[in-house]
Amino acid sequence: MVLPLAEILAAPRLHLIALTGSPEALQRPVSWCSVTELADPRPWLQGGELVLTTGLRQRTAAAQREFVELVARRGVSGIGFGTGLTHERVPRMVITTARAYDLPVLEVPYETPFLAVDRFVADRIAAESYGRQRDLLRMHHALARALLSGGGLDGLVHTLAQLVGAPVAVTDAYGAVLAATPPGGEWPAGQDAPIEVADVEVADIVVAHLRTPAEHEVLPYAASLVGLELARRQAVLAGRRELVGQVIEDIVRASLSESEAAKRLSAFGVDAARPHTVLLAAAGRGVDPGGDRLRSLPGGVYPLSAAGAEPIVTAYLGEHLVVVVGEGRPVDEVARQTLGYVGRLGESARVGIGGAYPGAAGLRWSFYEAREALSRGPGINGREPLSLPGLLLASEALPLTELGRAVLAPLLDFDEQGGGDLVATLRAYLEEDGSVARVASRLFVHRNTVRYRLEQIERLTGRSLASTQDRVQFWLALQAVTLGAR
Repeated sequence: MVLPLAEILAAPRLHLIALTGSPEALQRPVSWCSVTELADPRPWLQGGELVLTTGLRQRTAAAQREFVELVARRGVSGIGFGTGLTHERVPRMVITTARAYDLPVLEVPYETPFLAVDRFVADRIAAESYGRQRDLLRMHHALARALLSGGGLDGLVHTLAQLVGAPVAVTDAYGAVLAATPPGGEWPAGQDAPIEVADVEVADIVVAHLRTPAEHEVLPYAASLVGLELARRQAVLAGRRELVGQVIEDIVRASLSESEAAKRLSAFGVDAARPHTVLLAAAGRGVDPGGDRLRSLPGGVYPLSAAGAEPIVTAYLGEHLVVVVGEGRPVDEVARQTLGYVGRLGESARVGIGGAYPGAAGLRWSFYEAREALSRGPGINGREPLSLPGLLLASEALPLTELGRAVLAPLLDFDEQGGGDLVATLRAYLEEDGSVARVASRLFVHRNTVRYRLEQIERLTGRSLASTQDRVQFWLALQAVTLGAR
Protein backbone atom coordinates (compact mmCIF):
# COMPACT_ATOMS: atom_id res chain seq x y z
CA MET A 1 0.00 0.00 0.00
CA VAL A 2 1.27 3.49 -0.91
CA LEU A 3 -0.76 6.48 0.35
CA PRO A 4 1.29 9.63 -0.20
CA LEU A 5 0.96 12.43 2.29
CA ALA A 6 0.03 14.72 -0.62
CA GLU A 7 -3.20 12.74 -1.20
CA ILE A 8 -4.29 13.34 2.40
CA LEU A 9 -3.45 17.01 2.01
CA ALA A 10 -5.50 17.17 -1.17
CA ALA A 11 -8.67 15.69 0.41
CA PRO A 12 -11.22 18.59 0.08
CA ARG A 13 -13.30 17.79 3.15
CA LEU A 14 -10.31 17.77 5.50
CA HIS A 15 -9.21 21.38 4.79
CA LEU A 16 -5.58 20.68 5.68
CA ILE A 17 -2.84 23.25 5.03
CA ALA A 18 0.81 22.33 4.42
CA LEU A 19 3.13 24.66 6.35
CA THR A 20 6.42 22.83 5.68
CA GLY A 21 7.74 20.04 3.49
CA SER A 22 9.39 19.86 0.08
CA PRO A 23 7.50 18.26 -2.84
CA GLU A 24 9.57 15.11 -2.30
CA ALA A 25 8.71 15.04 1.42
CA LEU A 26 5.00 15.38 0.64
CA GLN A 27 5.22 12.15 -1.40
CA ARG A 28 6.24 10.10 1.63
CA PRO A 29 3.88 7.16 2.19
CA VAL A 30 1.68 7.20 5.27
CA SER A 31 1.29 3.86 7.01
CA TRP A 32 -1.21 4.99 9.67
CA CYS A 33 -2.35 7.87 11.87
CA SER A 34 -1.11 8.13 15.43
CA VAL A 35 -2.89 10.56 17.77
CA THR A 36 -0.71 11.52 20.72
CA GLU A 37 -0.25 14.21 23.36
CA LEU A 38 2.85 12.63 24.86
CA ALA A 39 6.07 14.58 25.11
CA ASP A 40 7.94 11.54 23.73
CA PRO A 41 5.71 9.20 21.69
CA ARG A 42 8.58 7.18 20.17
CA PRO A 43 7.84 3.90 22.00
CA TRP A 44 4.47 3.79 20.20
CA LEU A 45 5.76 4.73 16.75
CA GLN A 46 7.19 2.43 14.07
CA GLY A 47 7.96 4.98 11.36
CA GLY A 48 5.82 6.15 8.46
CA GLU A 49 2.94 7.46 10.60
CA LEU A 50 1.16 10.80 10.34
CA VAL A 51 1.41 12.04 13.94
CA LEU A 52 -1.65 14.04 15.03
CA THR A 53 -1.30 16.32 18.07
CA THR A 54 -2.76 19.50 19.59
CA GLY A 55 0.56 20.31 21.29
CA LEU A 56 -0.86 19.87 24.80
CA ARG A 57 2.63 19.08 26.19
CA GLN A 58 4.37 21.60 23.93
CA ARG A 59 3.84 24.85 25.81
CA THR A 60 7.45 26.08 25.52
CA ALA A 61 9.72 26.53 22.51
CA ALA A 62 12.16 23.96 23.95
CA ALA A 63 9.41 21.35 24.32
CA GLN A 64 8.20 22.07 20.80
CA ARG A 65 11.67 21.70 19.31
CA GLU A 66 12.33 18.45 21.23
CA PHE A 67 9.02 16.91 20.14
CA VAL A 68 9.65 17.59 16.46
CA GLU A 69 13.22 16.31 16.66
CA LEU A 70 12.14 13.09 18.39
CA VAL A 71 9.41 12.16 15.89
CA ALA A 72 11.53 13.22 12.90
CA ARG A 73 14.35 10.92 13.98
CA ARG A 74 11.80 8.14 14.46
CA GLY A 75 11.01 8.32 10.73
CA VAL A 76 7.41 9.56 10.75
CA SER A 77 5.95 10.85 7.49
CA GLY A 78 4.62 14.09 8.89
CA ILE A 79 2.92 15.98 11.72
CA GLY A 80 -0.73 17.04 11.71
CA PHE A 81 -0.97 19.90 14.19
CA GLY A 82 -4.48 20.70 15.43
CA THR A 83 -5.17 24.40 16.02
CA GLY A 84 -7.93 26.17 17.95
CA LEU A 85 -7.48 24.14 21.15
CA THR A 86 -4.11 24.31 22.95
CA HIS A 87 -2.66 26.63 20.30
CA GLU A 88 -4.49 29.12 18.09
CA ARG A 89 -1.89 28.59 15.37
CA VAL A 90 0.99 26.20 14.80
CA PRO A 91 3.96 27.38 16.94
CA ARG A 92 6.82 28.99 15.05
CA MET A 93 9.37 26.68 16.73
CA VAL A 94 7.49 23.64 15.40
CA ILE A 95 7.67 25.04 11.85
CA THR A 96 11.33 26.09 12.13
CA THR A 97 12.48 22.72 13.52
CA ALA A 98 10.40 20.75 10.98
CA ARG A 99 11.97 22.69 8.11
CA ALA A 100 15.42 21.71 9.37
CA TYR A 101 14.43 18.05 8.99
CA ASP A 102 12.30 18.57 5.84
CA LEU A 103 9.42 17.12 7.85
CA PRO A 104 5.97 18.11 6.54
CA VAL A 105 3.72 19.89 9.05
CA LEU A 106 0.02 20.05 8.18
CA GLU A 107 -2.27 22.45 9.99
CA VAL A 108 -5.49 20.71 11.03
CA PRO A 109 -8.15 23.39 11.61
CA TYR A 110 -10.51 23.28 14.59
CA GLU A 111 -13.48 22.23 12.46
CA THR A 112 -11.65 19.10 11.24
CA PRO A 113 -11.56 16.45 13.97
CA PHE A 114 -8.62 14.09 14.13
CA LEU A 115 -11.14 11.26 13.72
CA ALA A 116 -11.93 12.51 10.21
CA VAL A 117 -8.26 12.44 9.22
CA ASP A 118 -7.77 9.03 10.81
CA ARG A 119 -10.86 7.59 9.08
CA PHE A 120 -9.81 8.97 5.70
CA VAL A 121 -6.39 7.30 5.99
CA ALA A 122 -7.90 4.03 7.26
CA ASP A 123 -10.48 3.92 4.45
CA ARG A 124 -7.86 4.60 1.79
CA ILE A 125 -5.53 1.93 3.21
CA ALA A 126 -8.37 -0.59 3.40
CA ALA A 127 -9.48 0.18 -0.17
CA GLU A 128 -5.92 -0.06 -1.42
CA SER A 129 -5.38 -3.34 0.43
CA TYR A 130 -8.62 -4.80 -0.92
CA GLY A 131 -7.73 -3.78 -4.46
CA ARG A 132 -4.27 -5.23 -4.13
CA GLN A 133 -5.60 -8.51 -2.78
CA ARG A 134 -8.20 -8.64 -5.56
CA ASP A 135 -5.53 -8.06 -8.20
CA LEU A 136 -3.27 -10.62 -6.54
CA LEU A 137 -6.05 -13.21 -6.51
CA ARG A 138 -6.72 -12.51 -10.19
CA MET A 139 -3.03 -13.11 -10.91
CA HIS A 140 -3.12 -16.33 -8.90
CA HIS A 141 -6.02 -17.59 -11.00
CA ALA A 142 -4.29 -16.61 -14.23
CA LEU A 143 -1.09 -18.44 -13.27
CA ALA A 144 -2.98 -21.55 -12.15
CA ARG A 145 -4.95 -21.62 -15.41
CA ALA A 146 -1.75 -21.24 -17.43
CA LEU A 147 -0.23 -24.23 -15.66
CA LEU A 148 -3.27 -26.50 -15.52
CA SER A 149 -4.62 -25.84 -19.00
CA GLY A 150 -1.77 -27.74 -20.63
CA GLY A 151 0.70 -24.90 -20.98
CA GLY A 152 3.04 -26.44 -18.43
CA LEU A 153 6.08 -24.58 -17.21
CA ASP A 154 6.45 -22.58 -20.45
CA GLY A 155 2.85 -21.36 -20.23
CA LEU A 156 3.27 -20.44 -16.57
CA VAL A 157 6.44 -18.45 -17.23
CA HIS A 158 4.91 -16.68 -20.23
CA THR A 159 1.85 -15.63 -18.20
CA LEU A 160 3.97 -14.48 -15.29
CA ALA A 161 6.08 -12.33 -17.59
CA GLN A 162 2.92 -10.65 -18.89
CA LEU A 163 1.64 -10.02 -15.35
CA VAL A 164 4.84 -8.47 -13.98
CA GLY A 165 5.82 -6.79 -17.24
CA ALA A 166 9.37 -8.12 -17.25
CA PRO A 167 11.38 -11.12 -18.47
CA VAL A 168 11.07 -14.30 -16.36
CA ALA A 169 13.11 -17.48 -16.24
CA VAL A 170 13.22 -20.71 -14.26
CA THR A 171 16.71 -22.16 -13.85
CA ASP A 172 17.60 -25.45 -12.23
CA ALA A 173 20.09 -26.00 -9.43
CA TYR A 174 22.94 -26.17 -11.98
CA GLY A 175 22.00 -22.92 -13.75
CA ALA A 176 20.43 -24.51 -16.82
CA VAL A 177 17.34 -22.69 -18.13
CA LEU A 178 14.21 -24.83 -17.83
CA ALA A 179 11.83 -22.17 -19.20
CA ALA A 180 12.18 -18.48 -20.05
CA THR A 181 10.33 -15.55 -21.58
CA PRO A 182 11.74 -14.38 -23.91
CA PRO A 183 13.04 -17.87 -24.74
CA GLY A 184 16.76 -18.47 -25.06
CA GLY A 185 19.59 -20.73 -24.01
CA GLU A 186 21.09 -18.16 -21.68
CA TRP A 187 19.32 -15.87 -19.26
CA PRO A 188 19.23 -13.02 -18.56
CA ALA A 189 20.17 -11.65 -21.95
CA GLY A 190 20.91 -7.92 -21.79
CA GLN A 191 19.37 -7.48 -18.34
CA ASP A 192 21.13 -4.77 -16.33
CA ALA A 193 18.52 -4.43 -13.57
CA PRO A 194 18.95 -6.35 -10.29
CA ILE A 195 17.39 -9.80 -10.49
CA GLU A 196 14.80 -10.95 -7.97
CA VAL A 197 15.29 -14.64 -7.14
CA ALA A 198 12.63 -16.86 -5.57
CA ASP A 199 13.70 -20.35 -4.50
CA VAL A 200 11.63 -23.26 -5.79
CA GLU A 201 11.39 -26.15 -3.35
CA VAL A 202 10.29 -29.76 -3.70
CA ALA A 203 10.17 -31.82 -0.50
CA ASP A 204 11.91 -28.94 1.35
CA ILE A 205 14.88 -29.05 -1.03
CA VAL A 206 15.68 -26.14 -3.35
CA VAL A 207 15.67 -27.60 -6.87
CA ALA A 208 15.26 -24.49 -9.01
CA HIS A 209 15.07 -20.70 -8.98
CA LEU A 210 12.50 -18.28 -10.38
CA ARG A 211 14.27 -15.18 -11.71
CA THR A 212 12.96 -11.80 -12.89
CA PRO A 213 14.05 -8.16 -12.63
CA ALA A 214 10.53 -7.28 -11.41
CA GLU A 215 9.75 -7.09 -7.70
CA HIS A 216 6.19 -8.32 -7.20
CA GLU A 217 4.01 -9.90 -4.53
CA VAL A 218 2.93 -12.68 -6.89
CA LEU A 219 6.42 -14.20 -7.13
CA PRO A 220 6.17 -16.48 -4.04
CA TYR A 221 2.92 -17.97 -5.35
CA ALA A 222 4.42 -18.39 -8.80
CA ALA A 223 7.42 -20.15 -7.25
CA SER A 224 5.09 -22.55 -5.44
CA LEU A 225 3.35 -23.37 -8.75
CA VAL A 226 6.73 -23.99 -10.38
CA GLY A 227 7.46 -26.37 -7.50
CA LEU A 228 4.23 -28.26 -8.20
CA GLU A 229 5.11 -28.59 -11.88
CA LEU A 230 8.64 -29.78 -11.09
CA ALA A 231 7.23 -32.26 -8.56
CA ARG A 232 4.96 -33.59 -11.31
CA ARG A 233 7.92 -33.85 -13.64
CA GLN A 234 9.82 -35.62 -10.89
CA ALA A 235 7.08 -38.24 -10.60
CA VAL A 236 7.15 -38.80 -14.36
CA LEU A 237 10.95 -38.91 -14.32
CA ALA A 238 10.96 -41.43 -11.45
CA GLY A 239 8.63 -43.76 -13.35
CA ARG A 240 10.73 -43.43 -16.48
CA ARG A 241 13.88 -44.19 -14.50
CA GLU A 242 12.38 -47.41 -13.20
CA LEU A 243 11.47 -48.51 -16.74
CA VAL A 244 14.91 -47.67 -18.12
CA GLY A 245 16.45 -49.46 -15.14
CA GLN A 246 14.64 -52.66 -16.10
CA VAL A 247 16.01 -52.43 -19.64
CA ILE A 248 19.56 -51.80 -18.43
CA GLU A 249 19.31 -54.68 -15.95
CA ASP A 250 18.26 -57.01 -18.77
CA ILE A 251 21.17 -55.76 -20.89
CA VAL A 252 23.65 -56.24 -18.06
CA ARG A 253 22.38 -59.76 -17.47
CA ALA A 254 22.64 -60.43 -21.22
CA SER A 255 19.02 -61.60 -21.30
CA LEU A 256 18.24 -59.55 -24.43
CA SER A 257 19.49 -60.01 -27.96
CA GLU A 258 21.44 -57.14 -29.49
CA SER A 259 18.52 -56.17 -31.75
CA GLU A 260 15.92 -56.36 -28.98
CA ALA A 261 18.13 -54.30 -26.64
CA ALA A 262 18.61 -51.65 -29.34
CA LYS A 263 14.87 -51.51 -29.94
CA ARG A 264 14.04 -51.07 -26.26
CA LEU A 265 16.77 -48.46 -25.78
CA SER A 266 15.51 -46.43 -28.73
CA ALA A 267 12.17 -46.01 -26.96
CA PHE A 268 14.03 -43.90 -24.38
CA GLY A 269 16.02 -41.88 -26.88
CA VAL A 270 19.20 -43.96 -26.86
CA ASP A 271 20.69 -44.83 -30.25
CA ALA A 272 22.53 -48.04 -29.42
CA ALA A 273 24.61 -47.82 -32.60
CA ARG A 274 26.44 -44.80 -31.21
CA PRO A 275 28.95 -44.86 -28.32
CA HIS A 276 27.63 -44.24 -24.83
CA THR A 277 29.26 -43.82 -21.45
CA VAL A 278 27.69 -45.28 -18.31
CA LEU A 279 28.00 -43.52 -14.96
CA LEU A 280 26.96 -45.23 -11.75
CA ALA A 281 26.21 -43.22 -8.62
CA ALA A 282 25.32 -44.34 -5.11
CA ALA A 283 25.01 -42.89 -1.63
CA GLY A 284 27.81 -45.06 -0.27
CA ARG A 285 28.15 -48.57 1.01
CA GLY A 286 25.47 -49.32 3.63
CA VAL A 287 23.99 -45.80 3.55
CA ASP A 288 21.00 -46.49 1.29
CA PRO A 289 20.85 -50.28 0.71
CA GLY A 290 17.53 -50.39 -1.10
CA GLY A 291 17.87 -47.06 -2.90
CA ASP A 292 14.73 -45.64 -1.22
CA ARG A 293 16.44 -42.40 -0.23
CA LEU A 294 17.92 -42.05 -3.69
CA ARG A 295 14.47 -42.40 -5.24
CA SER A 296 13.04 -39.77 -2.89
CA LEU A 297 15.51 -37.08 -4.00
CA PRO A 298 13.69 -34.30 -5.88
CA GLY A 299 15.10 -32.78 -9.03
CA GLY A 300 17.46 -34.57 -11.32
CA VAL A 301 20.74 -34.52 -13.15
CA TYR A 302 20.51 -31.56 -15.47
CA PRO A 303 20.51 -30.64 -18.23
CA LEU A 304 18.22 -33.51 -19.15
CA SER A 305 18.23 -32.44 -22.78
CA ALA A 306 19.51 -29.69 -25.03
CA ALA A 307 18.97 -28.62 -28.61
CA GLY A 308 21.09 -30.61 -31.04
CA ALA A 309 22.34 -33.09 -28.44
CA GLU A 310 21.19 -36.51 -27.35
CA PRO A 311 19.41 -36.42 -24.00
CA ILE A 312 21.04 -37.78 -20.88
CA VAL A 313 19.13 -40.88 -19.82
CA THR A 314 18.95 -41.73 -16.13
CA ALA A 315 17.69 -44.89 -14.46
CA TYR A 316 17.30 -46.53 -11.06
CA LEU A 317 18.91 -49.93 -10.59
CA GLY A 318 18.83 -51.13 -7.00
CA GLU A 319 20.73 -48.61 -4.87
CA HIS A 320 22.35 -47.07 -7.94
CA LEU A 321 21.51 -44.16 -10.18
CA VAL A 322 22.56 -45.07 -13.73
CA VAL A 323 23.42 -42.20 -16.09
CA VAL A 324 23.81 -42.97 -19.80
CA VAL A 325 25.73 -40.19 -21.53
CA GLY A 326 25.75 -39.93 -25.31
CA GLU A 327 28.35 -38.47 -27.63
CA GLY A 328 28.98 -34.76 -27.46
CA ARG A 329 28.29 -34.54 -23.75
CA PRO A 330 31.06 -33.52 -21.32
CA VAL A 331 31.23 -36.67 -19.21
CA ASP A 332 33.32 -35.05 -16.46
CA GLU A 333 30.78 -32.27 -16.06
CA VAL A 334 27.90 -34.74 -15.93
CA ALA A 335 29.84 -36.74 -13.32
CA ARG A 336 30.26 -33.62 -11.16
CA GLN A 337 26.56 -32.81 -11.46
CA THR A 338 25.67 -36.40 -10.61
CA LEU A 339 27.90 -36.39 -7.54
CA GLY A 340 26.37 -33.10 -6.40
CA TYR A 341 22.91 -34.59 -6.81
CA VAL A 342 23.57 -37.89 -5.01
CA GLY A 343 25.81 -36.06 -2.51
CA ARG A 344 22.66 -34.81 -0.79
CA LEU A 345 22.51 -38.28 0.78
CA GLY A 346 25.86 -37.92 2.55
CA GLU A 347 29.59 -37.36 2.23
CA SER A 348 30.24 -40.95 1.18
CA ALA A 349 28.45 -40.46 -2.15
CA ARG A 350 30.37 -41.86 -5.10
CA VAL A 351 30.32 -41.91 -8.87
CA GLY A 352 32.00 -44.45 -11.16
CA ILE A 353 32.68 -43.70 -14.82
CA GLY A 354 32.83 -46.37 -17.53
CA GLY A 355 34.19 -46.15 -21.04
CA ALA A 356 32.39 -45.07 -24.22
CA TYR A 357 31.34 -48.01 -26.41
CA PRO A 358 28.65 -48.59 -29.04
CA GLY A 359 25.96 -51.25 -28.96
CA ALA A 360 24.21 -53.05 -26.14
CA ALA A 361 27.34 -55.08 -25.47
CA GLY A 362 29.30 -51.84 -25.19
CA LEU A 363 26.73 -50.49 -22.75
CA ARG A 364 27.12 -53.66 -20.68
CA TRP A 365 30.91 -53.36 -20.71
CA SER A 366 30.76 -49.67 -19.72
CA PHE A 367 28.41 -50.62 -16.88
CA TYR A 368 30.92 -53.17 -15.55
CA GLU A 369 33.73 -50.63 -15.72
CA ALA A 370 31.63 -48.01 -13.94
CA ARG A 371 30.69 -50.50 -11.23
CA GLU A 372 34.31 -51.43 -10.65
CA ALA A 373 35.23 -47.73 -10.45
CA LEU A 374 32.34 -47.11 -8.04
CA SER A 375 33.76 -49.67 -5.60
CA ARG A 376 36.94 -47.62 -5.11
CA GLY A 377 35.41 -45.19 -2.66
CA PRO A 378 33.71 -41.78 -2.30
CA GLY A 379 34.02 -39.09 -4.94
CA ILE A 380 34.40 -39.48 -8.70
CA ASN A 381 36.36 -42.50 -9.89
CA GLY A 382 37.42 -43.01 -13.50
CA ARG A 383 37.46 -46.36 -15.20
CA GLU A 384 40.27 -48.87 -15.31
CA PRO A 385 40.31 -51.50 -18.09
CA LEU A 386 38.59 -54.63 -16.83
CA SER A 387 40.88 -57.57 -16.19
CA LEU A 388 39.81 -61.15 -16.81
CA PRO A 389 39.19 -61.69 -13.06
CA GLY A 390 37.23 -58.45 -12.99
CA LEU A 391 35.10 -59.59 -15.90
CA LEU A 392 34.43 -62.93 -14.20
CA LEU A 393 33.44 -61.16 -11.01
CA ALA A 394 31.10 -58.89 -12.96
CA SER A 395 28.97 -61.85 -13.94
CA GLU A 396 25.49 -61.71 -12.48
CA ALA A 397 24.85 -65.36 -13.27
CA LEU A 398 27.54 -66.87 -11.03
CA PRO A 399 27.37 -66.85 -7.20
CA LEU A 400 30.99 -65.71 -6.95
CA THR A 401 30.53 -63.79 -3.71
CA GLU A 402 29.23 -66.91 -1.98
CA LEU A 403 32.00 -69.03 -3.49
CA GLY A 404 34.60 -66.50 -2.38
CA ARG A 405 33.29 -66.52 1.16
CA ALA A 406 33.39 -70.32 1.14
CA VAL A 407 37.10 -70.26 0.18
CA LEU A 408 37.95 -67.67 2.84
CA ALA A 409 35.53 -68.93 5.51
CA PRO A 410 38.24 -70.44 7.80
CA LEU A 411 40.23 -67.19 7.68
CA LEU A 412 37.18 -64.98 8.17
CA ASP A 413 36.09 -67.06 11.19
CA PHE A 414 39.59 -67.01 12.67
CA ASP A 415 39.87 -63.23 12.33
CA GLU A 416 36.42 -62.68 13.80
CA GLN A 417 36.96 -64.97 16.80
CA GLY A 418 40.60 -64.32 17.56
CA GLY A 419 41.03 -60.78 16.32
CA GLY A 420 43.63 -61.91 13.81
CA ASP A 421 44.67 -60.36 10.50
CA LEU A 422 44.92 -63.41 8.27
CA VAL A 423 42.71 -62.01 5.48
CA ALA A 424 44.63 -58.72 5.45
CA THR A 425 47.93 -60.62 5.41
CA LEU A 426 46.77 -62.83 2.54
CA ARG A 427 45.68 -59.80 0.52
CA ALA A 428 48.97 -58.00 1.12
CA TYR A 429 50.96 -61.16 0.26
CA LEU A 430 49.21 -61.53 -3.09
CA GLU A 431 49.36 -57.83 -3.92
CA GLU A 432 53.07 -57.68 -3.04
CA ASP A 433 53.78 -60.62 -5.34
CA GLY A 434 54.75 -62.96 -2.48
CA SER A 435 57.43 -60.69 -0.94
CA VAL A 436 57.49 -61.35 2.81
CA ALA A 437 59.67 -58.29 3.38
CA ARG A 438 57.27 -55.92 1.64
CA VAL A 439 54.29 -57.46 3.43
CA ALA A 440 56.02 -56.95 6.80
CA SER A 441 56.77 -53.33 5.95
CA ARG A 442 53.22 -52.73 4.73
CA LEU A 443 51.59 -54.26 7.81
CA PHE A 444 54.18 -52.93 10.28
CA VAL A 445 54.99 -56.39 11.68
CA HIS A 446 58.10 -58.60 11.85
CA ARG A 447 58.89 -60.89 8.92
CA ASN A 448 58.60 -63.93 11.18
CA THR A 449 55.07 -62.80 12.07
CA VAL A 450 54.22 -62.73 8.37
CA ARG A 451 55.68 -66.23 7.86
CA TYR A 452 53.71 -67.55 10.85
CA ARG A 453 50.47 -66.09 9.50
CA LEU A 454 51.09 -67.59 6.05
CA GLU A 455 51.56 -70.99 7.64
CA GLN A 456 48.25 -70.53 9.50
CA ILE A 457 46.50 -69.58 6.21
CA GLU A 458 47.75 -72.77 4.53
CA ARG A 459 46.89 -74.93 7.51
CA LEU A 460 43.35 -73.53 7.96
CA THR A 461 42.39 -73.58 4.27
CA GLY A 462 44.27 -76.70 3.16
CA ARG A 463 45.70 -74.73 0.20
CA SER A 464 49.31 -73.98 -0.69
CA LEU A 465 50.55 -70.45 -1.39
CA ALA A 466 53.25 -72.01 -3.54
CA SER A 467 50.56 -73.29 -5.94
CA THR A 468 49.58 -70.96 -8.78
CA GLN A 469 46.13 -72.51 -8.91
CA ASP A 470 45.55 -71.92 -5.18
CA ARG A 471 46.86 -68.36 -5.45
CA VAL A 472 44.34 -67.65 -8.22
CA GLN A 473 41.60 -69.13 -6.04
CA PHE A 474 42.60 -66.91 -3.15
CA TRP A 475 42.80 -63.79 -5.34
CA LEU A 476 39.40 -64.33 -6.93
CA ALA A 477 37.87 -65.08 -3.54
CA LEU A 478 39.27 -61.84 -2.08
CA GLN A 479 37.98 -59.82 -5.03
CA ALA A 480 34.56 -61.46 -4.87
CA VAL A 481 34.17 -60.76 -1.14
CA THR A 482 35.44 -57.18 -1.49
CA LEU A 483 33.14 -56.37 -4.41
CA GLY A 484 30.22 -58.44 -3.17
CA ALA A 485 28.40 -55.37 -1.89
CA ARG A 486 27.68 -54.48 -5.49
